[in-house]
Amino acid sequence: MKRTFGIIFSGVLLLLGALFQLLLAFGMGFASIFLHKQIASGKLPGSSPASVQVLGWMPIAMYALCAIFVAVAVWEILTAVGLLQLRRWARYSVLIIGGILASFALFHMLTMLFLLAVPLPVAPGMDASQAHNVQAATRVVFGVIALFDAILCAIGVFWLVYFNKKRVRDIFAGLPGQAPESPRPLLISILAVLSLIGAVSCLLTTFIPFPGVFFGLLVYGWGKVALYLVYAALLAAAGIGLWRLEEWGRRLAMALQALHLAQYVVYLVHPSLMLHATAEINQSMHLPQQQSQLPFQTMFLSLAIGIGILFVIAIIAVLHYYRRAFARPNQPPQIESTVS
Repeated sequence: MKRTFGIIFSGVLLLLGALFQLLLAFGMGFASIFLHKQIASGKLPGSSPASVQVLGWMPIAMYALCAIFVAVAVWEILTAVGLLQLRRWARYSVLIIGGILASFALFHMLTMLFLLAVPLPVAPGMDASQAHNVQAATRVVFGVIALFDAILCAIGVFWLVYFNKKRVRDIFAGLPGQAPESPRPLLISILAVLSLIGAVSCLLTTFIPFPGVFFGLLVYGWGKVALYLVYAALLAAAGIGLWRLEEWGRRLAMALQALHLAQYVVYLVHPSLMLHATAEINQSMHLPQQQSQLPFQTMFLSLAIGIGILFVIAIIAVLHYYRRAFARPNQPPQIESTVS
């Protein structure tokens, strides 16, 4: 049976969501370990000994939240694999996930919009100008979260509608009369969808009032908008080219991955560039940067860069391995007809 774009798109989204939750669980797990050690030693920065004893339950709650993240991620991975294999149970699973996602995202979005409407409290003793900046940054964060919730809610509704269509139900039921399997390899289809998702993400990033980062250099204002628009156009072109099995699309995708690899290598050799960029972004959000967080942050960024390098190498290997799928069959020579 032929896998439609919506099925592949949904499978890729589930895999990306699972990866994000696993990263959250990993980061929260390490943070829980450090917090547990600080509480055990009775030395928690900015807290009194009495409050340290009260906060003793926090590592346990964070461990439990990590377990929930991992369990949901495993569910999403199994559902994504089932969708790509056109398993009937996977359609029911993604409908359940879509319903849960739409409900929670809608409730959280309404909460963020409510917080945007109510006046924010001001800490006693804070300078008036500084308080205004903090409140403005907090409202921006609430607005960005509400936008993200709206996107998640739309994805959940899309799954509820799309996977209840008769044509999609027939695909998972394995009914005869469906279109034959596409000549496009499944991994190439996944990479095409990833490129298109990346293009949409770049477009959304232009609306976020934070600086852009390119090889450790911070880009502001219209420069950032132009950078992300160009990059979004390149990603969209690569995704369309891969989906249509165009050779230029494969080469463009490989060039973009080579650019990603070069950027990762620069960050790996000079991690201070990424730390500086992260500090500048935190400062633009008016978030405090504590020196005690630097070792954990450096380790987490190094791990993320290492995973990114392996991911890029894997994509380049897939694009090279399936290069023959992009080869066009030789057209037979045209014979001019002669009229006697």
